[in-house]
Parts: sequence; structure tokens; C-alpha cells
Amino acid sequence: MASTTDQIKSTSARAYQLPLTKVKSIIKLDNNTRMISHDSVYLLTLATEEFIRMLTRDAHSSMKQCASKRLDRLHIFSSINTNPLYEFLDGSFD
Repeated sequence: MASTTDQIKSTSARAYQLPLTKVKSIIKLDNNTRMISHDSVYLLTLATEEFIRMLTRDAHSSMKQCASKRLDRLHIFSSINTNPLYEFLDGSFD
């Protein structure tokens, strides 16, 4: 039986945009992480990309509400401060 990641990988040749090696390097910055499987890195990469998409989409909505023509970091901060989903990011950019 094929694993979930095999099924995801088979849908396209490259279903991710971020470099897996860079994601793995970031994961290994945690002192509690000794070894991590390729499937774990792959799934974390996909999850990270989806999170970036969601945050960007919300920031774009904030930009439209302000009638701005350019996405600015203030729109991202506005999204973080108004959406409870991003509450864990509050204060990260101070």
C-alpha cells in the first residue's frame, strides 16, 4: 500500500516550491532533532508552502480593504493581528 506522501508525490513531478535541503537545514537547527525522514521533510515543506499561501491571501485581502495597490508588511501585520489563526505570530516581528 502506498503511503500518503507517495500519493501526493505521484500527482505531479514536483509538488513543492521550497528547496527540501533548505527546509531540512532549518529543521535541524532544533537541538532536539537528530534524524528526520525524507517524507517528514516533504510534508513539512508542503505545509509551510500552504501556510505562506494562506497568510499571503489574507494579507492581499487586507491590502484590498485599504485600497492599496501594493502589498506591504503592514498588510501582513494586519492579517496577523486580526485573524486568530495567526495568533502565535503576534510579537514575532517586534
